[in-house]
Amino acid sequence: MTLLNVDAAIPSQTWALVRLLAYLRKSLPLDEARALASPPSLRSEETSTKSPFDCAISSLQTLELAHVDDDRQELSLVGHARLLTDSDDLETYTRILRRAVLEAGFNTGLGESNDGTGPRDLTRALAWLLAHDPMEQPIHWVTAQQFLDERDGKDHKLLKAEVHPLFANDIRWSRFGYWATALGLAAAPVLRTDGRTPLVADCTPAVKQTVADLWPAEQRVNAVEALQALRESLPVLPGGAHSLAVGIPSPGDNVAGLALSFALLRGHDEKWIRLEHDDDARQILLLHDPERPASPRPVSDIMILEPNHG
Repeated sequence: MTLLNVDAAIPSQTWALVRLLAYLRKSLPLDEARALASPPSLRSEETSTKSPFDCAISSLQTLELAHVDDDRQELSLVGHARLLTDSDDLETYTRILRRAVLEAGFNTGLGESNDGTGPRDLTRALAWLLAHDPMEQPIHWVTAQQFLDERDGKDHKLLKAEVHPLFANDIRWSRFGYWATALGLAAAPVLRTDGRTPLVADCTPAVKQTVADLWPAEQRVNAVEALQALRESLPVLPGGAHSLAVGIPSPGDNVAGLALSFALLRGHDEKWIRLEHDDDARQILLLHDPERPASPRPVSDIMILEPNHG
């Protein structure tokens, strides 16, 4: 199964099922889980069409977050999802889901073909999106095709020829929008009036959560070392392993790139990190600052501040 196909779930459907099992803290017979999580109004009358419940199970199994015991016909959480409790919220699940999607073992051979098994198609699309500037106009289905069209002479050079086509149809683009925003690796307007699912390469939510996971409050981290750690945790960032695998060039060992620069500058403005500069520092991270595009902003250290909920 691939996560962008119509027979896969969108993240909210997987959360509904995971939340049920985490609340009950036990495995459930499939029939009972279906009755609780999938009322008759959500069930397809066409046997050829999978219900949202079945799609959610398949997608969770693909990411090894759920397991169906064929003999006992029982559904249970596995992997990191098994650690969820009834007190955990959507943000905790977002961390687990993002870690599963970006898991190296699920993303082998990313640049060798356009095989979409597991999360590979989603991972390639995330890496492509995060190579763009969050300050530019949002990207929607039509502009995405223009960017990806080899005759356009622009973004096709970002990706290896082997991975094309990235979005075979507008349905896959729409589903990509659900996943990218749910994982905190893109932003979309709250009100979508044209139905074209515009996306911005704003990965701030994922970066904020990752920073909080990696370092405690009041710790000062060398900015270049922080860049390396963030690329390891979020390998779809430019310079990360998944991004490099599909052919996107690294901005540099001490250059954050457009999307990560935007997220770090937002973090500084929102006061969950503080960007510092010491002229005598041996390692300097360069950020792209929209207010001074011709001159990168130097950062020597990042002070981790108490996370806020804003």
